[in-house]
Amino acid sequence: MESPARLNVFLSHRYHSPAENLYFWELLSSAEDVSFRVDEAVSFTSPVRLERMIRDADGFVGIHPLPGDPREVHLLPRLRHMARYFRLELGMAVRARKPTVVFHDQRLLPVLRAPESVRLVPYDAQETEAAIHSALPGKVESVYRGFLAEAHVSASAQRRRSHHQRRVGLVVSPENRSATPALTEALEEHSWEPVVLPWPPRLDLDLITRLRACDWVIVDLDTERGHLVAAFTHGQFVPTLPIVSPRAAGTPEETLYGGSATGHRKAIVRWDDPDSLVAAVEPHLRVIDEQPRYVGSTAQALDYFRSAAKRNERVFLSYASANHDHAATFSQLLNERFQNVFDFRRHGAIGVGEDWLDDLMGNLAKSAVGVLLLSKDYLESKYCMLEARELYRHSIEGDVRLVPVCLEKLDLPDFLQRTQYRTLARHTPQGIVTELLDQLPPTA
Repeated sequence: MESPARLNVFLSHRYHSPAENLYFWELLSSAEDVSFRVDEAVSFTSPVRLERMIRDADGFVGIHPLPGDPREVHLLPRLRHMARYFRLELGMAVRARKPTVVFHDQRLLPVLRAPESVRLVPYDAQETEAAIHSALPGKVESVYRGFLAEAHVSASAQRRRSHHQRRVGLVVSPENRSATPALTEALEEHSWEPVVLPWPPRLDLDLITRLRACDWVIVDLDTERGHLVAAFTHGQFVPTLPIVSPRAAGTPEETLYGGSATGHRKAIVRWDDPDSLVAAVEPHLRVIDEQPRYVGSTAQALDYFRSAAKRNERVFLSYASANHDHAATFSQLLNERFQNVFDFRRHGAIGVGEDWLDDLMGNLAKSAVGVLLLSKDYLESKYCMLEARELYRHSIEGDVRLVPVCLEKLDLPDFLQRTQYRTLARHTPQGIVTELLDQLPPTA
């Protein structure tokens, strides 16, 4: 008999709990090997990206531990905060009607509710430390095998359906007609095929067929008709990017997207004119197209769970070639604590044949932290100063946390005069990186 095809699942998990992730993944892998994809977009949470990933998966697996002492009592507001991403992704799995199993710390019971079709498996966090001296492994395996059986049936049906094309539906009211050409141009530049859907929209067979032929849609929320379409696409699990102009009389955000602390409501695009619309949509287009991380083996899973425990802010390490010894020390320390550190001397940092300056500026624009290793050689390099000015500009705009480090005694350039800096004469590289980590917001 032909063996069933390997399943590809969406994995929802807490990045900073590698021990718990590995504990459950080893139990699950003993039942059946599956591949999984995870969202590693670090710029911001894109509901369209997440919905597309969950839509294309064969099933949804959640591993939802809590940090800290396994016997600590958490009040409801704290539980809601810690579960905000879990709730967002679980809600998507429910709307997508995907086979779903979630292993979660039992203290999350008050904030994780789902239909009976969803397999919610609460556990005592102390049991994960008891190894074989616990009934938890048997419970996990039993429930997981039921999930696998359902997922294989669902996957067979999904593979018979046609693959989504790179089409993006546009549902825009005539009052915002200037938005359509602006969105069309931006989409085409990112290799998407814009499809202008009829207005006024009617939720009939024709529109439903057109919507389902799109990979995702952009819906104008300025009118009540747009509200209806957005409600329909949300319920039917058609990934949707809502746009709102100042002319909108009101938006149904509370009804459509609930009280979620993250996700849909924060991702609504607000615009004043075509230029501001394109500027606001561009970051979404970049994040939506970022490839998720694929993990297909136990060794890859081990490597992933360990690396995912690191901070996910992108770090740009800026330095002069003459200071490569100091840079190597900082690069090692940063790579131990951050998932993404751009170091232009690291092998593969810039692709062969690529425009290196464009690639450099592209990595800089994606970064949330900029570490400047300042020296006389640095100040004499026009490329280093270009990086420094760009990182400083992004820091003024609130997009980058700037960490200037003086490798030697020198006079800072005018634009850095008021910026707090550290010197190697008074601070160690380890101390500087530790201080940076302490200044970053706490992880979920």
